[in-house]
Amino acid sequence: MRDGHGNPTPRPTGGPAVTRFATRRDQRLSYESSGPHDGLAVLALHDLLADRRQFGLLGEQPTGTAIRLTLPDARGHGASPMISGRAYPAAELVADALAVLDAEGVAQTHVVALGWGALTALGMAAQAPGRVASLVLAAPYAPGLLAAAEETEPRAERARHRDTIQEAATASEKGQTDRALDLVLGVRLGENWREALPKPRLASIRRAASNLAPLLTGMSAEPFPRDALAAFAAPVTILLGEDAPDYERGTAERLASLLPQASIELTRFDRETPVGTGVEWMPAIARALMTRIA
Repeated sequence: MRDGHGNPTPRPTGGPAVTRFATRRDQRLSYESSGPHDGLAVLALHDLLADRRQFGLLGEQPTGTAIRLTLPDARGHGASPMISGRAYPAAELVADALAVLDAEGVAQTHVVALGWGALTALGMAAQAPGRVASLVLAAPYAPGLLAAAEETEPRAERARHRDTIQEAATASEKGQTDRALDLVLGVRLGENWREALPKPRLASIRRAASNLAPLLTGMSAEPFPRDALAAFAAPVTILLGEDAPDYERGTAERLASLLPQASIELTRFDRETPVGTGVEWMPAIARALMTRIA
């Protein structure tokens, strides 16, 4: 929706979350909006094989101010359309996210992302830096970025993740969905991920599994020019668990070397909070947002 000058016009927000749709290339992208129009604008990008509900509790976290929270379903996830073709690169995911912001009339927003959602967040910083007030990246997962960093150690760990993503994409293209899921989620959550995750999370995984091949193919390459990230001047907080695996630490260190205003913060999880669903990150993300408000 745009005004007479071609600028996006805001939709009224407030009260409980409302499901909405943005249009891009004649396809409707699903998202959820809640909070007052004049609240702190926050765009939250979920992990691979999840959906917008992964950030559903973020709006309930104490931040010291009202939040205007926008939660998109990434392409091929939730109620957003399936993907055709062999690859869906990060640039397309960025265009989807910007279409959602345009539909809401949000000119600039704080962007938070979990896992694979960091690819879209970083793409926004590289391609549309004026739309991004800050970044909060929780356990960023970007095998293509890590694989391109030849100086990053340990090299064996880096190569394993690159090869795993490529193998999973091939399996998915062949219709070997369970094998693809075991490769992608096993390397991140452990081989017993099916037993460890709750049923709603497993249902989200199953719904999005048919879109794995083009998403993984798009993930494999280094997604953005390094000089574009080096020019991004807004603050960036990278959140890692205290016992984060080597590939997550390598990714965080690589990003911290590329982004001039980046800092890495270690997070300790509540022992009673299930790990692997995304819920465990909400308090740390809210605290990071609070530093942007102060």
